Amino acid sequence: MTSRLTKITIVLALIALGVVSAVVAQASRDVQGGQQAERTPAAKSVEVASMEVMEVHRQNYSQDIRINGFIQPARRVTLTARLSGTLATVEADVGIAVRAGDVIARFDTESLTLSQNRLVATTEAKAATLLRAQKDLERTRSLAASGGVAQAKLTEVETDVAVLKAELRALQAEEAEAQRALDDAVVTAPFDGIVNARRINPGQAVSINTELFEIVDIAQLDLVALIPPQESAGLSIGQKASIEIEGLPSNALSARLDRISPATLDNSRSLQVYLRLEHVVPGLRGGMFGHGLLEIANHKNILAVPAAAIVKEGEETFIRTIANGVVHKQPVVLGSTRIGEDLVEIQSGLNEGNVVITVPLPDVSNGTSVKIAVR
Repeated sequence: MTSRLTKITIVLALIALGVVSAVVAQASRDVQGGQQAERTPAAKSVEVASMEVMEVHRQNYSQDIRINGFIQPARRVTLTARLSGTLATVEADVGIAVRAGDVIARFDTESLTLSQNRLVATTEAKAATLLRAQKDLERTRSLAASGGVAQAKLTEVETDVAVLKAELRALQAEEAEAQRALDDAVVTAPFDGIVNARRINPGQAVSINTELFEIVDIAQLDLVALIPPQESAGLSIGQKASIEIEGLPSNALSARLDRISPATLDNSRSLQVYLRLEHVVPGLRGGMFGHGLLEIANHKNILAVPAAAIVKEGEETFIRTIANGVVHKQPVVLGSTRIGEDLVEIQSGLNEGNVVITVPLPDVSNGTSVKIAVR
């Protein structure tokens, strides 16, 4: 009996020892697992600078070209002498306002008047001779019809009349030329404007084509500017510009693109353009220097991102957005508008208020946790 109890006691002791060993082993594994978990760090967020992201919103974008140039009158003319002669009077000077048709100089016309008077008298005499010859021709034709004169006589009289007609036409042409010379002896202003230059004096003898005056119209002024060829593709007549003039108050003047030169200049390879100022302000003069911006495009209510934000992989185009601290790959469709060299329109796939990564970041991909650092 005693031996049997001893065996039972030994068995129970072994069972208890096994249970304790199992508990100790499990506890040991739990401790090791906890230590291993402590040694394995949690995934860290990638820090992104605030300057590397942007929140997109619909905006109006304008594309401008910076322009520099000088002011010149829209209309100017250099008057030259149309005849040779001596100037009797000069009736305008630099800075004087003139009206269209105003007399600003006169040539001495004494010899021209005498010449014209002689031509008038000669022309009148020739006309009278022709009239008498025409009457003789009528009588000769009547006689020739009745056989009173020979046919040769009729032919002779007809020839005389034809010669007289030709001589009269020549004299009339000379008379018209003399009258034109008298008209040219009076120099008049071609339009309303201001005398910008006077290159003659009373009593001066001048030859034909000598420069007399320069007249300018300052009621309309242009800014003449040079545009680099690489920026000329977007130019179009009527585009608006804002101009500031050196030496005048800083208020910007409105202008519009009025003319575009058809070819570049040989010395600079630049394109010359003319911008018509919409209003002329006091103190504005030709030759003044101006600078400003010419708007060549205006895009309204569009979403746009920097070109560096766009990623292309094969046929897929996407941008990377950040939502709830996680990077998302967002497919997009690009619009046709390109704003300058940096911004590109997003036609679809992007919503207003999305936060976009604007630069390539090698450590960031779809699903990456990020933290935007404000600096």
